[in-house]
Amino acid sequence: MNLQILLLLLLFCHVAAVCRDTETCIERVKEVVAAPRRFWFGEQRSALCSNRNAKSLECGGPPQLASFHSIASRLFRVKTYHSAYLRNLYIFPRVTYRASPGHYRACEHDFFSGNTSAVQADPDMDPVEPFRIRKRPEITWSGLQYDEQYTVVITDVGYATINFLAVDFPKATKILKDYEPTENYRPSPNPMVVLVFRNGRADIESPKSEEDFNLPQFMLKHELEDDLVGLSLIVASSDPFAIEKQRLRGKVDYCHSLLQKRLASNPPRHHTILHRLPIDEIDSWLSVSFDQHQVNGNVCCQRIKLPKTSIFLDPLGDVSISALTTLTPPSISSMRISSSQSNYINYHRQTRNFVELSNEKFSLAIIDAHHGHLHWLEVDIPAANLNAANGNGLTKADYVPLIPKKPSTCHSYLFVLLAQPASMQTLESYCEGMCETRKKFRLELFKQQHGLRLSALSTVSSCYDLPYAYHILMKDASQNRTMERRGSKHRSSLYSDMSSEVCAAFHVSPHHKCPISQSSFTVSIIGAVFLVVLAHLF
Repeated sequence: MNLQILLLLLLFCHVAAVCRDTETCIERVKEVVAAPRRFWFGEQRSALCSNRNAKSLECGGPPQLASFHSIASRLFRVKTYHSAYLRNLYIFPRVTYRASPGHYRACEHDFFSGNTSAVQADPDMDPVEPFRIRKRPEITWSGLQYDEQYTVVITDVGYATINFLAVDFPKATKILKDYEPTENYRPSPNPMVVLVFRNGRADIESPKSEEDFNLPQFMLKHELEDDLVGLSLIVASSDPFAIEKQRLRGKVDYCHSLLQKRLASNPPRHHTILHRLPIDEIDSWLSVSFDQHQVNGNVCCQRIKLPKTSIFLDPLGDVSISALTTLTPPSISSMRISSSQSNYINYHRQTRNFVELSNEKFSLAIIDAHHGHLHWLEVDIPAANLNAANGNGLTKADYVPLIPKKPSTCHSYLFVLLAQPASMQTLESYCEGMCETRKKFRLELFKQQHGLRLSALSTVSSCYDLPYAYHILMKDASQNRTMERRGSKHRSSLYSDMSSEVCAAFHVSPHHKCPISQSSFTVSIIGAVFLVVLAHLF
């Protein structure tokens, strides 16, 4: 009985959160759009983003709207908003999204959204993920006659974009701008506004710029000053879908926020070094890829086949890669976004600049996540080279492949990008190979000694798997054949002690002597010799 009462109360609260009658909804909309501190661009943002340590990404936004703090002031671009701007409202548009599940890829990770519940826009709605409102909504309102004609606009108030434009709605609807959801990358809620105009005297034209939608100019051009009759709000949160949209457009790369969230909520248990790093310093995403070469052969009684491709690391997931892929150095990139003096990122397509307008340089280190052993170190990497996936820094420690010691095991490694305050050209180079000096490398001490700041990081688990075993055993067999040709007394055999030891780790009995071959149709030289000997014996 108590459970039933609780469920009824929850249902009542949910229903009460959505305004029901038009008059009440309009009054609530007027209150929300005038609030100066309700959303991320509110008055509180000025204080947070005016200090020297403000993060440009979190304080980002269209610079032309930096001084407007309420929805209404940003819509009409006035510092002092008056309710007379909305004096003609008599329509509250009912906006409904029919959500559908789906997979998508963002920040080099695969995501799935299974929420299928409908979303109804409301001034007091809970923020909804952009992926759930990715498709054009249904729009109607009380008293709508289907022989009437209105102009419907959806605009993203936070980012000054026009997201939808239709004329002659609903009688003979003509869409001038297809619907696009908000691309809110920050965790704070962001509003989109649905505007309804009576058809004016001038024909409606699509705005020339979709990324700087100026509503007052739009209204003046089409003689709509007294024809704004309907307004509703859609409040969106952020999700990887929106973050990836911004990233693909070359506006803002905020993927690192997902990594920070993951490391804070579920830190890797065995990453001893990672636990000691200041994760809150991270301000960018690090893309790391290895070239995987084609492999087609047999090893340890098993067939292996790998395609030629590029393998991108996925620090948001628990994906492992073959140690075979790490034999050559990876490709590294990190988008650097320029920021304006007002701490707002200028991400307009016609003027954007991915590279910091400075001589900022970076260091890249790859270390063992458990012991801190140094596998690679490059310094003085220009920001421009990071954008182009082209390191070209000064190598202070040659690359050592990421190979676990034992077969059939995996090991974790960290890729760390550090911002330098000055050139590190005079830094002494490290010895070649995994020498004692590299084993004694301590990232925290190195960072402190040179005044470095953690800018980005990535992780990977590299595995001594069958493809790498194939590489090692083929190499061992090749060396044995070379020794035999030189007259060595050592017996050349693919069934060496190494082969037995490696294959045993993959649960293949040493008694099962399976030849190593480059394809299923080739037989090893030693196997062929063995057949010849049998023919002579019998």
